[in-house]
Amino acid sequence: MYGDTRIGQIFSFEEVKNYLYGQNFNQPDKTNLQFYEKFVFNTQIDQLKDEENLKEFLDKNYIKVPIMNPEGIEENEKIGFVPHAVFFLYANGFIGKTFDENDVFDAYQKNKNMIRFVYDTVLNGIKKEEILEDKEKLKKWLFDHAYGNCKNGRIFFTEMQERFSIIEDHIRENRYYIDLKCEKCSSHNLKQEDDVLDTWFSSALWPFGTLGWPEKTKDLWSFYPTSLLVTGFDIIFFWVARMIMMGMHFMKEKPFGDVYIHALVRDEKGEKMSKTKGNVIDPLDMVEKYGADSLRFTLAALAAQGRDIRLSEKRIEGYKHFANKIWNASKFVLSNFENNRGKVFKDISALKLSYDDKWILTRLQEVIKSSVKAVEEYRYNDYANGLYDFFWHEYCDWYLEFSKERIYKGTDEEKAAALSTLIYVLDRSMKMLHPVMPFITEEIWQRLPFKDADYLPVAPYPEIDDNLIFEEEKQLIEDLKEMIVSIRNVRADFGIEPSRRLNVYIKPSDHRFMSVIKAMEPSIKLLAKIENLEVSEDIERPPNTVVAVSRKAESYIDIAGTIDIEKELKRQEKILKDIQKSISISEKKLSNENFIKKAPAHVVEKEKRFYEELKQKEEKVKRIIESLKEVQTS
Repeated sequence: MYGDTRIGQIFSFEEVKNYLYGQNFNQPDKTNLQFYEKFVFNTQIDQLKDEENLKEFLDKNYIKVPIMNPEGIEENEKIGFVPHAVFFLYANGFIGKTFDENDVFDAYQKNKNMIRFVYDTVLNGIKKEEILEDKEKLKKWLFDHAYGNCKNGRIFFTEMQERFSIIEDHIRENRYYIDLKCEKCSSHNLKQEDDVLDTWFSSALWPFGTLGWPEKTKDLWSFYPTSLLVTGFDIIFFWVARMIMMGMHFMKEKPFGDVYIHALVRDEKGEKMSKTKGNVIDPLDMVEKYGADSLRFTLAALAAQGRDIRLSEKRIEGYKHFANKIWNASKFVLSNFENNRGKVFKDISALKLSYDDKWILTRLQEVIKSSVKAVEEYRYNDYANGLYDFFWHEYCDWYLEFSKERIYKGTDEEKAAALSTLIYVLDRSMKMLHPVMPFITEEIWQRLPFKDADYLPVAPYPEIDDNLIFEEEKQLIEDLKEMIVSIRNVRADFGIEPSRRLNVYIKPSDHRFMSVIKAMEPSIKLLAKIENLEVSEDIERPPNTVVAVSRKAESYIDIAGTIDIEKELKRQEKILKDIQKSISISEKKLSNENFIKKAPAHVVEKEKRFYEELKQKEEKVKRIIESLKEVQTS
């Protein structure tokens, strides 16, 4: 606040109180204290929450300057420097309430530079300083002001056996002093440098000063106002507000339409990066180790509005795996294109598209729409994460796997549809990913067969094609995915090794879904590791099977011979017992009032989440045990 000139170097309690608890002019919903805590100090200061604690905080942390003049007398009409000095030494603990001339003399010699500076500022000068430099004069002066033997008859002290005591009623109020002194010589005679450039003033002129102002230049006419200012929240007042004020004053128009307030980059614990702490991550080191695309994508994916970025090397390494995934998936598509050049077509709408082709094309249109919306709203984390989920989890994990059967074993017509769709979606994905991963996307895109520009930066961003939206097929494939995942979950729950192929019986809920299963049967068998698959709307649950339920089907998985039922039942019962033991411990914690009241809120919340997870696990294991017992008795 002193650097901001809200208070002086010597200030009163009322000045601080009125400023901190007053309404901030540009934050009407916050007090100045809340504004400073959030945007300046970046921490909560409990001692400043009310007037009593504020007074205690000031008394503890700042040098006190006792004001002794009675009401109605101007402070520069001094009553004498010596009483001010003695009361100053007492107020700040340099002498006790009871003292003699030696105590005052010694304390004054140690602190006189500070005392001179303070009272030069408060009382406009020093008077009778020589008294404090001579012990005999000082002793006489103390007696005179204990018994009224002085010109003005003022009594400041009481005396007993040549020991003097402060009469505190003379202190009208205590003000506070921010102690600034030279690091080398400890002098308080400091002068502010006046040969400086006012950085914030010159920065405030930036939106139009850089365009030739005050001349009426072509650039000024063309580019003012600008569209967007990108900045951190820590300089909103120091820079952004000043630019707006200057723009409105000199140009009669606001300097920009939007302000994007980006996150600050912190370490993984949320602390500000500092060379002193040793928690700095050098971007050049990360680029060399993980690649520029990985670092760039990491920052975009973590740039959520209203939240700082907690950056760690592990996060950057994680997005390097994403870059590897993009490269490997593209390599698969391009190598198959090279082997089937005559079977790839630019106009995919003329091809006989399968259910999964229509599903991925529909999802592509949705991602194009959501990515454009996210960029327009400056939600760059949503933009990056949406593309990540689409490319990795839908294009790679599902669509590539769906397409393999047709690429390797399908007819020419089926190969053409699969490969053309793969390349079509890859092209649009590279265009969308290019702003956050420019290097790998350019390298891949240059190898694609159909291009609408020489380079990606000038290629048009993908647009939604309403002719490639197939809502019914999209939902059918989503239901199919859910069914495959339910079969996979049974394998995991019962500890069946991934390489073992199973016999599965599927009962679809309707004829439409059964036709999808029939059409996608080779892919289903591949993705769910199925040996024999039987599909029928009339099928009854066979013996030795466990049930996997999804929205559109029931799947009966034959586990006879794949696991030791008795052994697996005992294993699951032991797991259930351990879970129930943990639930009991967690319930005791959460029912303990001392834990709820005294433990930090985040610890209590974590325990509640842990309890809920345990209950979900308990239900899951109970279902597995029930299924095992059914198989055991069938």
